[in-house]
Amino acid sequence: MHNKESNIILLLLGRAVSLFGSTIYLIVLPLYILNITNNLKTTGIFFAAVNLPTTIISIFIGTIIEKFNKKNIILICDFLTSMLYFILFLYFKNFSSLTFLFLISLIINIISKFFEIASKVLFSEINTAETLEKYNGLQSFIENTIMIIGPVIGTYLFATFDFNLILMLVSLGYFLSFLQELFIKYKKNLNISRGESSFFRDFKEGISHIRSNKIILNFFVLVMFLNFFIANNDEIINPGILIKKYEISEKLFGFSATSYGAGSVFAGIFIFYNNKFKFLKKLKLLFVLNSSLMCLLGLLSIILFKYNHYIYFAVFIFFDFLIGMITTFVNVPLISSFQKNVEIEYQSRFFSLLSFFSGGLIPLGVLYAGYLSSYIGADITYIINNMAIIVIVFLVFRKNKKYL
Repeated sequence: MHNKESNIILLLLGRAVSLFGSTIYLIVLPLYILNITNNLKTTGIFFAAVNLPTTIISIFIGTIIEKFNKKNIILICDFLTSMLYFILFLYFKNFSSLTFLFLISLIINIISKFFEIASKVLFSEINTAETLEKYNGLQSFIENTIMIIGPVIGTYLFATFDFNLILMLVSLGYFLSFLQELFIKYKKNLNISRGESSFFRDFKEGISHIRSNKIILNFFVLVMFLNFFIANNDEIINPGILIKKYEISEKLFGFSATSYGAGSVFAGIFIFYNNKFKFLKKLKLLFVLNSSLMCLLGLLSIILFKYNHYIYFAVFIFFDFLIGMITTFVNVPLISSFQKNVEIEYQSRFFSLLSFFSGGLIPLGVLYAGYLSSYIGADITYIINNMAIIVIVFLVFRKNKKYL
């Protein structure tokens, strides 16, 4: 057990160091591009062009990596990423090219998707069914803490130091992650290796496996709808309500993300130390409670508008803390359920398919929410989105009543 726990901690810390570097880079990169181009349109095109190819190929990544040792994959990913940032550092000492920055950023983005899927499967392999939820809770705590402090440190470094120094620090962070992960004791499970196979046969088999497992298929569809209706909150709903409608300053607006993150951190700690409460058995209740809070927050935006705007802002911060907490209570058991119920030999393909279909719906959800909000307001859109989620949750859980 001691070796297992050491392996889990080493993997979580490795992921944390990588995420910290990635978070800083993703905060600093748009600021740097905006500084040299002075054009928001160029910045938007740059990020769309970087993310689109990764989204397209993500559907095939699981089929590619499942044949290989997952520890070796994450080591290669971290080492290559460290070297690519170091190459950027050397290049930008003497030159400045947006094209070169784009190409390196695109490669890094693709590598990060390989790392993400391989590390998820490795996490399942080195855990037991009993410890998955506990350590997913710890992972949530670590990653949400980084998501809170990373942007603050990133913007401070960008304002204080040269972009080149940040590239060097991020490169060093990924190399430290690589060194840390070397100590994970892991051997590929040979029992799950298959005989003769082909890429397309394996790919089709992965889809067939999801379709044949009713509970996994329905949760898969549920995650897709969640990403479509809820993942647009940061880009459309929250700024639409707080900044556009209530005219809250951008500086104060940042507290909404902080309060959500703080709720997620609290939930992560609670899950890690929890031994009694079975979140998976209360998943339907948690889904409905979370969306009901969001509906109420949208309704309060309409009711409280005639009063002092900072009253609603205070209510929003409190609700966002609760929403962040309950969202984590939902996400952690949901991902743990996937890791428990999808056999190891199918997990690489499963998570790459999930990443493709659910991730692909996020920009569509943002487009839909932005369009609808421009006509009926962000708060009413918020209510409609979450009423839709409640209906979908009841339908999914009704179909899976005998399993849950």
